[in-house]
Amino acid sequence: MGPILVFGHRNPDNDSICSAVAYAHLKNVTDTEGVYVPARLGPVPPETAWVFERFGVDLPDEILHVRTRVRDAMTGDAVTVHADDNLLTAGRRMREHGVRALPVVGAGGIVRGLLNQSALAELYIDETEMRGFETMPVNVGRLAEVLDGRLLVGDPDTMLTGRVLIGAMEPDTMVSYIEPGDTLIVGDRRRTQPRALGAGAACLVLSGGHVPDPSVLELARQRGAALVVSPHNTYTTARLVNLGHAVSGVMDTTPLLVGPDALLAEVGEDLMESTHREALVVDEEGRLVGILTRTNLARGFRRRVVLLDHNELSQSAPGVEEAQVLEIIDHHRVGDVQTAGPILFMNLPVGSTATIVAERYVDLDVVPPAGMAGIMLAAVLSDTVLLKSPTTTPTDHAVAARLAAQLHVDPVEFGLEMFRARGAGATFSAEDAVSADLKEYRVGELSIGVAQVETVDAASFLERAGELAAALEAFRARRGFDLAMLLVTDVVREGSQVFATGKTRVAERALGIDLAGGSAWMDGVLSRKKQVAARLLEAAGA
Repeated sequence: MGPILVFGHRNPDNDSICSAVAYAHLKNVTDTEGVYVPARLGPVPPETAWVFERFGVDLPDEILHVRTRVRDAMTGDAVTVHADDNLLTAGRRMREHGVRALPVVGAGGIVRGLLNQSALAELYIDETEMRGFETMPVNVGRLAEVLDGRLLVGDPDTMLTGRVLIGAMEPDTMVSYIEPGDTLIVGDRRRTQPRALGAGAACLVLSGGHVPDPSVLELARQRGAALVVSPHNTYTTARLVNLGHAVSGVMDTTPLLVGPDALLAEVGEDLMESTHREALVVDEEGRLVGILTRTNLARGFRRRVVLLDHNELSQSAPGVEEAQVLEIIDHHRVGDVQTAGPILFMNLPVGSTATIVAERYVDLDVVPPAGMAGIMLAAVLSDTVLLKSPTTTPTDHAVAARLAAQLHVDPVEFGLEMFRARGAGATFSAEDAVSADLKEYRVGELSIGVAQVETVDAASFLERAGELAAALEAFRARRGFDLAMLLVTDVVREGSQVFATGKTRVAERALGIDLAGGSAWMDGVLSRKKQVAARLLEAAGA
């Protein structure tokens, strides 16, 4: 089924990434049947990088989507065959493993072709003649091997390149059919055996386990011919001879090849429309990593995900509507993510998703390691703006105090250090400021984007007010928002400078401010969710 991805929203903030990593750790401890892998949907904010380095925690990898890939549905442990194996080996391997096709590989696992049941079946369709060795030579050793036979005379490396005949006629008649280089399958026909060698047969296959007279063995040596004794009857021997050919002579040399990260929906269309029932999954070097069959497609595999800090499609990973959502842990409004069945959906009115995750550790009687405690404390402090935001609840205070005590740090001092790290060494970028921490909202036909920058040095941003306003308008036009806003939140002064462009009357009416000058100060406004977004949505829907 593959790992279960745990991730926060797009344009991730500290809470989104920290909560996903901590929750994935908790699930791996408490759910022994699943493998939970944290991920992120965007770049790492500076304070998050600082926090993870501070506590020695690995940052999660970024993912671009959660659409089902070939690697999610393929059979990874594919049964293979080598190009120089005989067809009998291949057929037995198919039967033993219950598969209908075998990838053909060479040295280093490089794909050389595909052998399927239809190719083997073609060997038995034409019952009027034996398939000879003219187009697909076989060496004597391989012929003896496929017959479970004994090589009495001859070099096992000698190549047989003629026809294959069955000696069921009178000797005079049989000899008239034999040409130099042919192989003759014959039973205990003592008159036919020497005459066949005299006519130039390159190999005699004696069925029924019959050993010829010493004179026949000597004649074979003199003529440079091979002599193989098969323990099977003539009919079985003849059928097995057909399977002595090398796989390379029968395999499909142009199979459908796909990459493991190709989208399953796109590859599935190609596979269903092609004559192939299988696609071979190869890496960039052409090495086999799996096989994708129509049976794999029929299983309807979907990637499994756990959503943290969001529950709206517009804020989630591309393709989440195709995925199987197993859990949602969030502290925002209820959005539009739908599931086929009931799931664990924890949506609590607290200041941080990390607060909920920390409480889940308590509920499940798990003590978080120092690293997990550290990133959860950082997430609580960043999302509640040092516990000053109006979204902050007694639960947030209690969780922050508990985690800080475990780490032996002062939460306020730690939080200020974290906020300073947010801008340390960073070059000002108006484009990043208006888009880095963005939340998107939609009410009816109105689309709204609200970005937020939380800083202990708001003055450095306000000195570039003109650049911020221009970048915000360019961003609004590029993304197609009806209203775009930026909150520059001063965590020391406990307020925000609000920039807006587009349908600014909606913002003015909702927030009770005058944006004629391009921006306005809102004292005490720290929470985008509770003090800005909620009022915007109410005003837009009025």
